[in-house]
Parts: sequence; C-alpha cells; structure tokens
Amino acid sequence: MPILLYSTNTWLAYWIAEYYYGAEHFVWCTPFFSPRQAPAYANVSPTSCPSAIYHALDQEVRAGDRHSPRIRDNRIGLVNGAQRKRADGIIDEEQESEIVSIVNGAESRDFHPLLYVIPNQLVAGMLKSVPVADRAHPLSVEYVIERLSRAAFDVIDFER
Repeated sequence: MPILLYSTNTWLAYWIAEYYYGAEHFVWCTPFFSPRQAPAYANVSPTSCPSAIYHALDQEVRAGDRHSPRIRDNRIGLVNGAQRKRADGIIDEEQESEIVSIVNGAESRDFHPLLYVIPNQLVAGMLKSVPVADRAHPLSVEYVIERLSRAAFDVIDFER
C-alpha cells in the first residue's frame, strides 16, 4: 500500500465536519493523486482523481458557475450527510436544519477545493474498499473512510 492517500473535498464540507461533527470527516480517497502516479494496473478516472477533481472544481468556483454539477452534487451530499448524522444521533434536529440552511445559502466560493493528504499508516484499519459497481472505473482503487479524525490528515488549501 502506498504511503499516502489523497482526497479532494470542498471547504464547506470541511467546515461543517469541523463545526458540527466533532472534526470527523467522511472521505472518499485513492492512493493516486493523478494518473501519472498510478501503476499500469490501476485506472484513475477524472471523476475519482483528486487532481482532476481539484482543478475542475477550482475552475468552476473561480468562474462563479452557479450551474456547476460538482457544487450541486456537493450540496446534495452535505444535506444527505446531515440527515445521516441526525439519524445516527451525532447532531440534533436544530443542527440539521442549520446545516441545510448553510448549504442552501452558500455561495460558489464556499465550495472551493481542499486537498486532503492522509498518511496510510494512520488510517489503514479504517479503509473500506469501494464496491466495484460504485467506482469510477472497475479498475480504479478507491476507498471510503467514514469517520476520519482531523488529527489523521493534513489539508492543503491553495486559496489561503
């Protein structure tokens, strides 16, 4: 297994997890930042590639694209995540409502991308392999970490 895992997420997703979820983050990640890092056996599709996701989202945020499918999908994911966290007892109804209001009122710039760099040795026991049917490509290497502690990864924010 590689030394590092990578994930691109939005600043708003990061903020919500820090503020409402006790600094525990839901992360979809891969050991390959870009296709150049991947061995011949692994496919790195643009929709699961942290580098491609970062650059595409950055471009849409900089343009203020109000029809961005990435921002739309992130809004949906954040609202769905709040519903799951409430069902799991992590947040209450009022906090869920606040998150939904924040997400619905957020501007494009609130979705600027962040790169998470995750040392594999800190999370190896938490990695869940993404089922083949849910991967961007059957040969891609993708993992989910459902409750990644903030202490277990670094954040690169090229905007700050």
